[in-house]
Amino acid sequence: MSDSITESNSFERNANAVVLDHKYFLVRLIYKGRSHNLYLGSVALNKDDPNMYYLVEMKSQEQYNSFVCDERIIKKMHDLQIIPKTIQQGIYKFKNMEYRYNIKERCGPSLKLCFQHQNRKFSDQVFATLAIEAISVLEKMHSASLVHCYLKPKKFVTMHRGVQLLLTDLKFAQKYKLRQLLNQNTKNKFQYALALNKYSSLNLHLGIKPCPRDDLESLAYILINFYIGGRLFKTKQKKTKSDKIKEVELQKMNLIIEKAFPSLPKEIIQFYYHVKLSNIDQYKVINYDELKAYFYKLMQKNNNTTNLKSYPWNHEVIEPQKQNSLSSLTSVVEDDENESDDSLIEEQSILSVIEQLKQITKTKKLLSDLDN
Repeated sequence: MSDSITESNSFERNANAVVLDHKYFLVRLIYKGRSHNLYLGSVALNKDDPNMYYLVEMKSQEQYNSFVCDERIIKKMHDLQIIPKTIQQGIYKFKNMEYRYNIKERCGPSLKLCFQHQNRKFSDQVFATLAIEAISVLEKMHSASLVHCYLKPKKFVTMHRGVQLLLTDLKFAQKYKLRQLLNQNTKNKFQYALALNKYSSLNLHLGIKPCPRDDLESLAYILINFYIGGRLFKTKQKKTKSDKIKEVELQKMNLIIEKAFPSLPKEIIQFYYHVKLSNIDQYKVINYDELKAYFYKLMQKNNNTTNLKSYPWNHEVIEPQKQNSLSSLTSVVEDDENESDDSLIEEQSILSVIEQLKQITKTKKLLSDLDN
């Protein structure tokens, strides 16, 4: 194990000298996690061109063996165009170790970072658009008899333009069969323990085999959390992760949403109960348009009659070609990927980049005022 760690650290120190497939250069390490490391990659030595950047996921053999995604599920998701596009993949040998690399198109930031950047408050039009797009991407996934099982805000990432959302992190994704769901008589509360998080469905806490309803329940918790400013399911800081999960499970069991959060619009409450009260066998005929209709009504109620063409943060965060320096580009890219993947130690880097973005916004406003 110590030899493996030493080799891994050596690789990180020498990453700038790595060339993948005789074409892709590693610019710098932007994320280090349990399941993989992520690098900003470029296809040219001229690293001042932001259009030449990609995300390069690197896994040691040990990491690859520990977190294995079903390749059939990944291929299906690629075919549906609801996950970041893979450009190239292969194996790179460094000293005595093999690394599996996956070069992906650059996308992001995630909804978690966007939420932070918007001072933990989306406008009603942005909120409704995000909800509709999230339902749409889950509808595509569920139409292929797939469930994600690990949804949280940082698993939804935005595109560079437009309002479409993509999904990331498929290590707990799985196929479901209606017959198995209807006939299951046993529960294993520890079967999905690794996938449990603040937004997991109550059935997943109880060890019941997941179905599309569980993804939609997770989305309902995510949307409620966004609307109330991030205050859903608060737990004590000093508790262990398992203790926090137990506390969140108890809160979900006792949750009466309209009493807990009286300021919630009726459309969000209706969406929540529509999902919670659905039966498993309805998912062969469920009309996802009915779920989206709640948020179209929410949009119209606030006199937002036109569809959103892009998100308010697009020009600041997602179009690095408008930035003048490499440093501003790489900070944005680092932030994008930290949020789109399974980051365990992320808050400090997120907050620092958010502050940078806020300073950029203030500077632009000041310059605009001076011009006027």
